[in-house]
Amino acid sequence: MDWTPAPRRSSAMRREQNLALVGAVVSGAVIATGLLLLLIARVNPDAGARMRGLMLDIVTPVWSVIRAPFDGIGRALSLGGDYLGAVDRNRALTADLAKANADLQKAAADRLALAQLKTLMKVRQPGRTPIVTARIVAATSGSVVRTALIAAGTGDGIGVGMPVIAAQGLIGRTIESGNHSARVLLLTDPASRIPVVVQRTGQAGLAIGGNRPALELRDRVGPEVPLLAGDRLVTSGDGGVFPPGVPVGTIIAAGVEPPQIRPAATPIGVGFVTIEAAWLALPTEVAVVTTAAPIPIEAQRVTRTAKPKTQ
Repeated sequence: MDWTPAPRRSSAMRREQNLALVGAVVSGAVIATGLLLLLIARVNPDAGARMRGLMLDIVTPVWSVIRAPFDGIGRALSLGGDYLGAVDRNRALTADLAKANADLQKAAADRLALAQLKTLMKVRQPGRTPIVTARIVAATSGSVVRTALIAAGTGDGIGVGMPVIAAQGLIGRTIESGNHSARVLLLTDPASRIPVVVQRTGQAGLAIGGNRPALELRDRVGPEVPLLAGDRLVTSGDGGVFPPGVPVGTIIAAGVEPPQIRPAATPIGVGFVTIEAAWLALPTEVAVVTTAAPIPIEAQRVTRTAKPKTQ
């Protein structure tokens, strides 16, 4: 009888079988532990909660150890990518810095020249006069009006028609004032009209509220330059109520008519605001100046040459 011995298994095959056995044992242990925890939680919820907390305390450090090599590999790859792109970013930042320095020097020269011209021409520039800083306590967004309430009133020097400005930009203007509170007409109210200017193009216009989150830019005058999304709008100072240069909003839709503006500041979550006096207060009384009308030269000559008739 021919007897042939069975072929011996290779070490690789034995290793695979051992790993499969270990994996099956670990999987079975995990499943059994889960079933045991589920049973304990059903029978005794308090004991189940304590058991889950204990398992979390055991698993968390183990999971941290397991994740450590993968986190290290991820950080190494990220650092490698940053190193490879550092040269290009350095060149771009150097170019941006050079351009910014040139623009800064030009702006400083322009500012100095403007100050000299104002001095030579004796230009009078009205100043901004803060009245009080107060908190916005409420804001309404009804179908007809959009207003806000501030915790300051006539007792703090607030009157009607004063601009209300937040750190982010213009909020609106006061329309009613009590002893300790005042009502503010917001930019988004349909009755709101804010004279603005587009910083990039120099175009002037009106930012009009429409009882919607966005404003509309209407009645534009100035250079015929297309608007772009992202153009900033600031107050122009026309009308004398709002000081010039206060941020109003940003163009978000330039391809539609009228262009849409996202307000720079909203009353929700803004916190404190500053109430200022009207930038250029209108006179309360009209001064009447009376002057003697000059006598024409021809009339003076006729008067000197004319002789009175004697009766």
